[in-house]
Amino acid sequence: MNVPVEWTGQAGHLLHDRGIPSWFRDDLAALIAELEAAAPPGLADRRTAFRRQGQTTAKITMDSPELRTETALNHLLDLRLELLVAVKLTRAGALTKISKETPDFECSWQGKEFGIEVTTRARLEAGSAMHKLLEKGLSSGPEIGVTLIRSGKLLFSEDPDKTAVIADRIVTAIKGRAAATAGRPITGSIPIPELGLIAMLHDRGPLAKLGTRVTSELPLADQLQAYQWKMAALQIKDPIENKGRKTYRLPSFVLLDVSRLGSARWEAADASWTGKFQDVLDHCELGNLGGALVVRSELGSEILEPLCWRGERSLAQAAAAVLLGGQMPERG
Repeated sequence: MNVPVEWTGQAGHLLHDRGIPSWFRDDLAALIAELEAAAPPGLADRRTAFRRQGQTTAKITMDSPELRTETALNHLLDLRLELLVAVKLTRAGALTKISKETPDFECSWQGKEFGIEVTTRARLEAGSAMHKLLEKGLSSGPEIGVTLIRSGKLLFSEDPDKTAVIADRIVTAIKGRAAATAGRPITGSIPIPELGLIAMLHDRGPLAKLGTRVTSELPLADQLQAYQWKMAALQIKDPIENKGRKTYRLPSFVLLDVSRLGSARWEAADASWTGKFQDVLDHCELGNLGGALVVRSELGSEILEPLCWRGERSLAQAAAAVLLGGQMPERG
């Protein structure tokens, strides 16, 4: 199923990256086709935004194929959330306008007019960030395998610029060891104390994927799992409060998708961990917002799973009806 050229342009859109699975293109194409059939006011602006925001930049082009695909998927997942919300509102008969201003969507449900501002929060956990940077730094060689393991330090993430400096140091050290061995097998380890990691060096082995040099063995013990949830929850404060500083012409709430926060496993989550999101939300400054809904979603699924809600009850009822299949967030 093809995405119309009006949404991607003739060439250069991230959706055309070779690493994007065909089923993911089909998923986006189906959402777009449903919106095209409904033709809500403002759809032309959404086409333009999808086309512009999905363009491949020179910086992305210089990345390795694996990193380019990862970047493309991250951008496309942001765009997919907006499409999914638009489709859900259309199905519910609640979408009156897609806006290029704030809020993103103007809605009406049972006589109540309201707006929805949509955003995501993605933050790489420290191990994942280092994995990505080492893969990029070693993409041109040497032919060596690196396995990242934890050293026991509790750390969610680090400033991206600081992490990049650390990664450059580790890449330089690995290349230096490779040069010193003069073709002999490389073993040993390089500690990364700032991130609570150790880089184990070894032969790549016969089963290594082409173009891949770094693997990770970063299991989350109970203590670290709980820490990851706590720190992931703190990441919702800035995007919610930033949205609260905007001006809204309708009573509006922000919908924040946190599916790509850290490395805590959602399927292993219990109420005591996911409840940390509610704790943080309860202390956010909502500003001009009438509410905030935090959700997660699965790739390829149209279900938005509510994690927590805060705000006006009438907005909560509207959100549950038009986005959540009637599933009311437990707290308001």
